[in-house]
Amino acid sequence: MTLALSAQAQVNFPFPDSAATWVQYYETMVSPPPLPTFEWVSTANFCMDGTDTLIAGMSFTRLSDCAGGYVGAIRQDTGAVYFQPADSAQAYLLYDFGVSMGDTLRDVYVNELLGTGTGGWMNADLIDLVVTSSAPSTNYDGRIEVQGHPLDLGPGIDFQWVEGIGSIHGLFTLNPLNVSGYWYGIHCMSHQDTVRWEEGAWFVNAPGACSPQYVGISEEAESSFRVYPNPTTGKVFVDARDRQIDEVRISDAMGRTDPILVTDRSPLLELDLGDRSAGVYLLHVRSGRSWSTERLLLLDR
Repeated sequence: MTLALSAQAQVNFPFPDSAATWVQYYETMVSPPPLPTFEWVSTANFCMDGTDTLIAGMSFTRLSDCAGGYVGAIRQDTGAVYFQPADSAQAYLLYDFGVSMGDTLRDVYVNELLGTGTGGWMNADLIDLVVTSSAPSTNYDGRIEVQGHPLDLGPGIDFQWVEGIGSIHGLFTLNPLNVSGYWYGIHCMSHQDTVRWEEGAWFVNAPGACSPQYVGISEEAESSFRVYPNPTTGKVFVDARDRQIDEVRISDAMGRTDPILVTDRSPLLELDLGDRSAGVYLLHVRSGRSWSTERLLLLDR
């Protein structure tokens, strides 16, 4: 990949490598402009607990779904932050806080679908970005703020990165077009017992830590689903109670996600996972526009 050659002198707020949580929201438009309203659809939860991993002789820190599934690995080098997805043998540039105005960043990793919490890698892209500003910002306690836009995606899709936090629209996402009918962003980001970012307040420095969320804020508890028996040796039932099951995906501990064929969209679904290896899985279930996730332990037969 080709990176910018110019650099800021000092990175004062390194990207977190432990005790960090990002809770991201994804919502869709339910009423149109001029006064649009949005409904929370799904959540992506990412956690870093400081677990180190060695990849191709280089030191990375594991990034996981907060329920335990491996998402990928993060490495920082002089302001540049690299991400190696769980399904990839290569690391990609995620952010660079050592750039200057006018620099071009090549092959920056963007994955809109991963950022919505639906679990998957199908929408990953490598995008070239142009930096329009890069400087410490008084709005963010002196952290470097980098802004710019993609070279080839047209007007309206820009990016804004904050040093030590990441993209304000989520770890792996750019600013979505307002006409796209959906929106996403960071609901909460915390590091070392301090909340750094909070929806509605933007940048904050408040004591506390973000709590992962698995059901949309506008949803009620009874809209979630049950999975039983859990643990299981293969056969499992998914009970969505009075809601129909529209889509099911399953993720293994490495973050690899597969769709499960749903032929009868009823509230109760029977699955046979006996052909899979024993281990911990995440079962993602969609009912309407809402996704929920349940951790599942599969035992040897």
